[in-house]
Amino acid sequence: MLDGMAPEEVKVWGIRVPVSSSGRRKWPDELRSMAVQKVLAGAGIRETAEEIGANKSLVALWVKKAEPQADGPAFVEVVTPRTSAATQPSMPVAASRENGASCKISVGSATIEIPQGYPAGHLVEILRAVRAAQ
Repeated sequence: MLDGMAPEEVKVWGIRVPVSSSGRRKWPDELRSMAVQKVLAGAGIRETAEEIGANKSLVALWVKKAEPQADGPAFVEVVTPRTSAATQPSMPVAASRENGASCKISVGSATIEIPQGYPAGHLVEILRAVRAAQ
């Protein structure tokens, strides 16, 4: 490389890595996967990046993309009725339990029973807390 010419390819961990005329490397998926597995097995991102000649932020990005995504939605939307509260009969919590008027919501392994008339704002906070705990 003393003549200013970049090599057309390099070998990293026995894998051919193409190099553009500007010196940028085109990292093969196999090598990316090997780097991610090494980091997940306990190696440091910085050390792994230095070993293969990559930028540590690039290796960190590979690891982040390889992490499994959370199952299900990241939020729970609660829609309140559009009618005004004055037109709907309000039932005390004790009466709603006696009459069985409630709603059950399951989020993962948690089941929440909500009595009729429970404030929607409080329900949103509870659902967010349950989701965050899982």
